[in-house]
Amino acid sequence: MTTRGSEQRREPARRGDRGRLDPEALAARDAGRRRLWRLLGAIGLVAVIAGLAAVAYFSPLMSVRTVTVDGLTTLPRGQVLGVADVPMGTPLLQVDTAAVAQRVSTIPAVETVKVERNYPSTITIDVRERTPRVLVPAEDDGLGVMDRLGLVYRTYPSKDAMGKDGVDGRRYRDLPTLNVPEPGPQDPTTLAALTVVGELPGWLAKIVTGVQADSPSNITLSLTKDRTVIWGDDEQSAEKADALMHVLKITGRRYNVSSPEFPAVT
Repeated sequence: MTTRGSEQRREPARRGDRGRLDPEALAARDAGRRRLWRLLGAIGLVAVIAGLAAVAYFSPLMSVRTVTVDGLTTLPRGQVLGVADVPMGTPLLQVDTAAVAQRVSTIPAVETVKVERNYPSTITIDVRERTPRVLVPAEDDGLGVMDRLGLVYRTYPSKDAMGKDGVDGRRYRDLPTLNVPEPGPQDPTTLAALTVVGELPGWLAKIVTGVQADSPSNITLSLTKDRTVIWGDDEQSAEKADALMHVLKITGRRYNVSSPEFPAVT
């Protein structure tokens, strides 16, 4: 015998409940669908990029039709183009820009070179020419033109053979002659002397005929009219030049501006 209070009744199952998922299952299913769509989208994007890359690599529409050369001051454009030997008509992506740059860098007067592709059909060669600083003795009693880095990149048998060759309106034959024990790009004395020459103001550079140094801290300048300037090291060049401008008004043969605050004339 059962009592009404202890009776347990079950609600009849509704037809739609059997297909209903709990919230966690629904979230997992939606997350899976999103991942699938992202994967399909990524695959499609890769396919598009690959297709565009193939078109760029093989298409004659993006082949070399123009080569430009920037940065030239003394080098003939034709010389650079001839050495660069860029394959005209080749798709830009197939041009070995590193090889082109390497070929151009063999030109002695070139300090640095950069080669770039400019779409749709141009190769740009950007050249920085060497900056001449001084003349140095060369083999067979000749003279070499040394750049700001201490490299000799041109040689002549004599000053007369230089003719009108030069850069930015200044002839090589008018450069000062450098005299150091071990001239070269790794020599501290050479580099210090080149720094001094490179920082001279225009008025002073025009009257400097020679630079002598036996150490980085003992640099001497030879001027026109048989005058000598004790310069010292490569620091405070502006202050030293200013001090020299004032003391050159005093008649003398030897000017010491190594301490620009206390210049001396003898």
